[in-house]
Amino acid sequence: MSNHSNLAEQAETIPAPTLTPSNAKEAMDVLLEQERMLVFGSFGAREALELGLAAISLIPAFASGYSVTITRERDGVRMFQWVSDDKDEKNLLFADGKRHSALKSGHAGPWAQLEAAVAGDLASVWANVPEEVPACGAFPIRVGDEWVATIAVSGLDAGLDHEVILRALEHVLGVRAPRWDAPVA
Repeated sequence: MSNHSNLAEQAETIPAPTLTPSNAKEAMDVLLEQERMLVFGSFGAREALELGLAAISLIPAFASGYSVTITRERDGVRMFQWVSDDKDEKNLLFADGKRHSALKSGHAGPWAQLEAAVAGDLASVWANVPEEVPACGAFPIRVGDEWVATIAVSGLDAGLDHEVILRALEHVLGVRAPRWDAPVA
């Protein structure tokens, strides 16, 4: 339990990005479009492996490593997990917190953060870290309208965990999704 306490204390030092209600709303609209576009026809072990490998192949494009997990939601089974040499259990814990936040909101990881910014109340958005991390780095894997799995990335700053996920999904699905221009953590 002390490990969770230490992580919660570390999370208190996470700088809350300055999101205005306007740019948070724009980011929400883009996030909805990303979720609409990045959908699979089917998703099983092969697709999880392909997506996971696509995500880790991006390491050279970033200044540090990260962790990648893909969790099947019907039973909570980890279909894929990888941690770069410069990361550790803490990153897996934060990735799981991002996944829980995404599942709770019904959207990708930063949704709760964006909702709080639209409401003008970012003060308590980080209150449940590490159990819920309402930040970039978790994305629903859908087959049609069904959320079948979640990909989660942890270890980068400034919303780059989300960028890793987008690039991997774009590579596997052969599409290009829009990006937002807002300070989303």
